Amino acid sequence: MNPSNILRVLGQNALLAVALVSTLASSALVTMRVVLASRDVAVPPLAGHAVADAGALAAQRGLSIRIEGRRHDAAVPAEHVVAQEPPPGSTLKAHRAVRVWVSLGPRRANVPAVEGGTVRTGRIALEQAGVSVARIVEIEDRAPEGTVLVQRPPPGEADLSAGGASLLVSRGPGGASYLMPDLIGRDAAAVLRALQAAGLKVSDVRYRTYPGVEPGIVLRQTPPAGYPVSPRGAVLLDVSKGTS
Repeated sequence: MNPSNILRVLGQNALLAVALVSTLASSALVTMRVVLASRDVAVPPLAGHAVADAGALAAQRGLSIRIEGRRHDAAVPAEHVVAQEPPPGSTLKAHRAVRVWVSLGPRRANVPAVEGGTVRTGRIALEQAGVSVARIVEIEDRAPEGTVLVQRPPPGEADLSAGGASLLVSRGPGGASYLMPDLIGRDAAAVLRALQAAGLKVSDVRYRTYPGVEPGIVLRQTPPAGYPVSPRGAVLLDVSKGTS
């Protein structure tokens, strides 16, 4: 073989060796990337951190963050992470994203004064101000039924991140409770006077014919004898009437 052929063969072999080394290097690089991408990494705690800081903490572990939403929170400043998924300490594959929710800060509103008014007008005033009514509690009180006794939060600017307003409402005076006496067979007019004197409300008197019973006699009562009744309760009477 002449010298030129020898040089040509050597050159071809050198190029082949370079190509082989390059292929092996590329294959090793791809393999390394696959291995790194498939490794599990621990998720860092991100809650309470500013969004930029949370992103940097995630990047240190080979992760990223993805903002899923924003919500009001009284304890976490605006533009700070309020929650995350998955939680700290769990594992993710490298290059995956941690889902985070970002705080809008406290939800503040100007709460109108509704104490002393009716619960209906108070609810309307609060809702028009953007304040929902979260809870209504009723108690017996000398104030008329439906009167707002106490509101929380009080009038003025307030943080409503934890929920809406709560109202304490009067259901009227409690009055005394009675056990219903046996009224059947008694004179209806006398019964009505006695119930009225006791502060009890007769909501309905129904007259019907009953053979052998003279007109104006109590035939039936609701509640029955022995049952408790209060001034807020209703008494119903069936009374005999004359034959037509």
